[in-house]
Amino acid sequence: AGFGFIGLACLFWAVVFYAPYAYYVMTFNYENGRTPGAIVSIAFSMIVVVGNAIMYEVCAQISDWVGFRFKDNREACYMILYTVACMFNVALDFITTYYTAEKVMEGLGFRTYFGVPLEDVTEFTAKFETYGMQRSLAENTYAYAFPSTYLIPFLIEPFPTIIAPLFLGRLIVRSHPEVMGRDAEEWVGMAPMEMGRYADLLLNTILGILIFYFPGGYTWMLFLGMAGSHVWIYVFDHYRVLRSIPACTFASFDVEWWAQAIMAPIIGIMAACLVFKSNCEPGYHCLRGPSLILICFAGWLVHTVFHLIFLTYVVPKFGKPEPAEDPAAGETFASLCHHVPCSWFTSNPVHCLRSKLKLQHNPPCSFYFLGKEKYMKTNKAIGCYFEEASDEKSK
Repeated sequence: AGFGFIGLACLFWAVVFYAPYAYYVMTFNYENGRTPGAIVSIAFSMIVVVGNAIMYEVCAQISDWVGFRFKDNREACYMILYTVACMFNVALDFITTYYTAEKVMEGLGFRTYFGVPLEDVTEFTAKFETYGMQRSLAENTYAYAFPSTYLIPFLIEPFPTIIAPLFLGRLIVRSHPEVMGRDAEEWVGMAPMEMGRYADLLLNTILGILIFYFPGGYTWMLFLGMAGSHVWIYVFDHYRVLRSIPACTFASFDVEWWAQAIMAPIIGIMAACLVFKSNCEPGYHCLRGPSLILICFAGWLVHTVFHLIFLTYVVPKFGKPEPAEDPAAGETFASLCHHVPCSWFTSNPVHCLRSKLKLQHNPPCSFYFLGKEKYMKTNKAIGCYFEEASDEKSK
């Protein structure tokens, strides 16, 4: 069902946003060297940004809808879905660009290096390797990557995630006196931390690798744009983590491991590119048509399989050895909860209400609110050991 919703979202983006652009580009009059103006490039950048934003929201909603018990699993699911969904967008754009370039160049009478009219080249691989197609696809890859994917979304991100919520929250709290206490705090607070940045960087990596299939004229510009964009991403995330988001804890290695696992098929694209670029070079294979596509796929598959095998069985052998003694030996629930306010009891609202209203504990079990730990009271008889004042004294 989740992939069905992703497919519908891709279809919506393709029909509502991408189709008008593709129609305009395909019907544009390219005679006498005319090309679409700068406004078309800007429109394309925004179409890419909107497509990525749609996939971001749809994949986030699907990950929430699954109902994972732990947030780490939810973040891993979101990362995988978002990467796959954005690849659908990239594939659709590349297919459209290919057929658009093919139609335009055939209409303008483009020829291959050997003087053969482009329309007389029947094999996909041979047509793909012609200068005109390579240049057109390289331009599209560069335009899709920078600034559409690498920079613009991250320049916009501070506004919907930090500035706009804070500004609107202040207006609401200031103009509605009935909004008080915890509700007022939540209105001006930032959204919790999530691991979506993994998916963003994986998508950026994919686009960076795809440029290797084309002539090198755009390679240095793309990677220079990538480097500068990632400096901005690092600066923004550094500020966001230290100054904006609520405290968070990701207790497992799941998201990191799945990010490394997804890198296997992504780096496999480089292996396929190496097979493609070495075709008919001195001392290497020389294939055409479907045979070349199959051997490129074989290079991708072999790399992906061996990459995953090494990640699963070899890499863990280079990890730190387990400590000879358990660092948590002798740790009890009471000693742990003495300095960790969130426990099964304090994070369960039903238990806290039952403690106060039915069992009449004095003091009752305090419900845990992030940032409100100082109001929690100790009652060792019911398993509540944390109290910030006593905790500070013990330090």
